[in-house]
Amino acid sequence: MAQAAWKWMVVAAAVGAGVMACDGGGGGPNNPPPINGLDAGTNVFRPGLGDDEGEPEGTPFTLPEGLSYAGTTVGADDITGECQNPGTESSGSGTYVRVCVPLRNDTGAPVEVVFPPGLIVVSTSEGRGQNGLLIERTIITVPPTPPGPGGRDDAGTPDGGVEENAFIVPLNMYCLNEALDPSNPYITYRVGNVTSDEALQELLRLLEGKVIDSLDDVGVVQHALYSITESHGLTTEDREDIDDL
Repeated sequence: MAQAAWKWMVVAAAVGAGVMACDGGGGGPNNPPPINGLDAGTNVFRPGLGDDEGEPEGTPFTLPEGLSYAGTTVGADDITGECQNPGTESSGSGTYVRVCVPLRNDTGAPVEVVFPPGLIVVSTSEGRGQNGLLIERTIITVPPTPPGPGGRDDAGTPDGGVEENAFIVPLNMYCLNEALDPSNPYITYRVGNVTSDEALQELLRLLEGKVIDSLDDVGVVQHALYSITESHGLTTEDREDIDDL
């Protein structure tokens, strides 16, 4: 799993480029033209990917007993890539969809939660934000939530805010909708399904055991995702580049 030490250097280098890359909606010279979320091989729409506005398909993600969401998941700061008051270091190597997941632990003891590869966060800001895909297995121990006052309205959380004692988990994810906006603190999200999309599952299998520890590596993964979500699927070049990671 990529570590936080290099991530914000990646963010600083990628902020400008990220907006352009996720705003243009087009395939590169090695890919066919985009086909609006349609898988050319099977002629089946892929909900929530590319230009399709549906719900990404998959298995519902559930938190362990005693854990709950402590308010609204929002995007991290779009300049620093950081969450306000994080409870732990950021996890994941993506740079375009960086979210802050607030959790509450009412068990009175630490609880371990596993965010699996293939987990999708879904933008709830209509027409604005990209859905995000986590590619690294992320294991977080959430301490008991201390007693305190109720929730509070945080700046930049227009849909309700975050509880004061929430344990914030920063997740760095990859873009699934090239033409939409990268994350920022004014875009809201919810934790969705673990993908069942066959092409995304294949990509996750190809990435098993790979170490993504540079901006070039991040670019390889994001390019491969765009080949799936915006075009006809993984190319020979994608597979070769992934093999070289």
